[in-house]
Amino acid sequence: MNRIVVEGATKRFGSGALTVFDGLELAIHDSETLCILGPSGCGKTTLLRCMHGLAHLDGGRIVIDDLEVRAPRRNVAMVFQHFGLMPWKRVSENVAYGVELAGLERQTIDQRVLRYTEMVGLTGFERSYPYQLSGGMQQRAGLARALALEPDILLMDEPFGSLDAQTREILQDELLRILQTPGVRGGGAPSTVVFITHSIEEAIALGDRIVVLTARPARVRDTILVDIPRPRTVASVVAHPRFVELRDHCWRLLRERLVA
Repeated sequence: MNRIVVEGATKRFGSGALTVFDGLELAIHDSETLCILGPSGCGKTTLLRCMHGLAHLDGGRIVIDDLEVRAPRRNVAMVFQHFGLMPWKRVSENVAYGVELAGLERQTIDQRVLRYTEMVGLTGFERSYPYQLSGGMQQRAGLARALALEPDILLMDEPFGSLDAQTREILQDELLRILQTPGVRGGGAPSTVVFITHSIEEAIALGDRIVVLTARPARVRDTILVDIPRPRTVASVVAHPRFVELRDHCWRLLRERLVA
């Protein structure tokens, strides 16, 4: 079953002088993690913002659950690349912010803050301010804030891209753990995840499928099934016999565009 459908999507900037993607077609299934790879500047982030309703297409449409996206929805949450935390709010207040805007009761808000700060490993840091946290901990707080909305769909825009390699792998494993825990995915945690990344290894570790985009104006170059069984960890994926084949295939697709 398709959860998100991108139909003939076109986006331009600068009074039409710059076409980011043109006639883009894409289908994202329910209960999958889809990772999107592509050259810098091909419109990956713009596409994600259009899925969320933060930006609008110049042509075509994006449909979620049979309804065209025209504005942000409560069942869709986004995790940004640069944390997006409010520096004057404590961790618990940042996590609670979106739920408060949704108008939920105080008891429900407090329960969700407790649940999701614990889920991402921030127990004991609820009263800390962002400046008191490492980059990895700040991104955990950003993830908890998105999860606290209990969205059906989670959009992630290179959330680990600015972190050092060790912290990045730890958070990749944390995300895998959250999504692979029985009763969590679809039971409070999102059932569908769209993950933007520049890292082939990250896409293979996290994704059920990988979509490789061409250079601007972006089209779908190929869609790759990640046939590595779950549950996974980053280490188990790298050790799997299929890992090198998948990595080399993705790299060939990206390299064709870079050297063309």
